[in-house]
Amino acid sequence: MPGAIPHIAVGLLSAALVHRKHMRLEFSIAVFLGNLLPDAIRQGISAITQGTLDVLHVKQDRLFNFLSATTNSPANWFTLGFFLLLLITFFYHYHVIKKKKLWEYEELYIFLLLGIITHLIMDALIIEKGPWF
Repeated sequence: MPGAIPHIAVGLLSAALVHRKHMRLEFSIAVFLGNLLPDAIRQGISAITQGTLDVLHVKQDRLFNFLSATTNSPANWFTLGFFLLLLITFFYHYHVIKKKKLWEYEELYIFLLLGIITHLIMDALIIEKGPWF
């Protein structure tokens, strides 16, 4: 997997392309955050449980390996999104969410998923040489 700098660069490029096409800041932010989310979950939770926030000192323990396997699977992200969309549809059915908001949530999830898929493709194509590059 590539380091943080390539993910941030590709995330910013993807966000700029989405913003240019759709002119909506929330879609751009969703793509950018989607590109950083898998590593942020894995590194963040592992660092908190190990008591450090230094990415150079996060050890690859049992929790880190579990989070790595969980966040690097596209099937897990699609399943999570499916259940989130079911929850949103449930709220829509009981008139907690209006129809306009329902479509916005679905669009935001699609752009978040686009960022996550970009992240996973980068992880598959580029071999990591360090935490930053």
